[in-house]
Amino acid sequence: MLENTLGVNSCFVLWFSEEFTCGASNVHIIPQYNVWVCVCVCIEICPDSTAVQAEILNQHNTFRRAVTPTARDMLKMSWSEEAAASAQAWVDTCSMAHGPPSSRMLGDYEMGENLFMSSASKNWTGIVTAWHSEVIDYSYPNGSINGKPIGHYTQVVWNSSYKVGCGAALCPGSVYFYGCQYYRAGNYKGVAPYKEGATCADCPNSCENKLCTNPCPYVNKYSNCAAMKQQAGCSNPLVYAWCPALCLCTSLIT
Repeated sequence: MLENTLGVNSCFVLWFSEEFTCGASNVHIIPQYNVWVCVCVCIEICPDSTAVQAEILNQHNTFRRAVTPTARDMLKMSWSEEAAASAQAWVDTCSMAHGPPSSRMLGDYEMGENLFMSSASKNWTGIVTAWHSEVIDYSYPNGSINGKPIGHYTQVVWNSSYKVGCGAALCPGSVYFYGCQYYRAGNYKGVAPYKEGATCADCPNSCENKLCTNPCPYVNKYSNCAAMKQQAGCSNPLVYAWCPALCLCTSLIT
């Protein structure tokens, strides 16, 4: 998303060609441009801040608990330092585009990703809201009603995406580059982002403010695990190895 927001939440950031005084955790060097960026002098957008992390989580979870139709299996999101480090590493490249799968790995699992670009600093509430705004072009469970992109929205409300981490950088041309990475990834082709039903119907004993808190720690390796289980059962060693979430998480959200 590229958005012109000059004059909105503007934050002046200085560029230097050598090291300068700035908290070490708030400095991101962009090697290919040989500059240091104290992007987190704009404290309201710096994901190193626990307050900003809380803002990002709150906005995601607010949208997740308010989906229409309601979700029976929507997990509560929590912050992931690993995902945040990965997201920061990618936005520091200033590529202004999605990278290869290798740029968003958590262990051996490929994470989902939302990106945002702006000509002025923008707070995270506005960024997550911009991603979510694609809902106007979405119809559950079929997808886009007019061919317009809806992938940012569906990633925000993907039921099994229960960890998120984000990064922000100021890039050449005074463009702010933001990104969030999600575990587990969403946006599987032909799959709805959540199951419709009464709120928390799939987690009646693990529900917090309309969101489930019982994620499955395992990930299926194949998208056709349900068919594999039906045909061969989890007693089959290959099904058990390839579909651990389906076989081991009978009472957890997958």
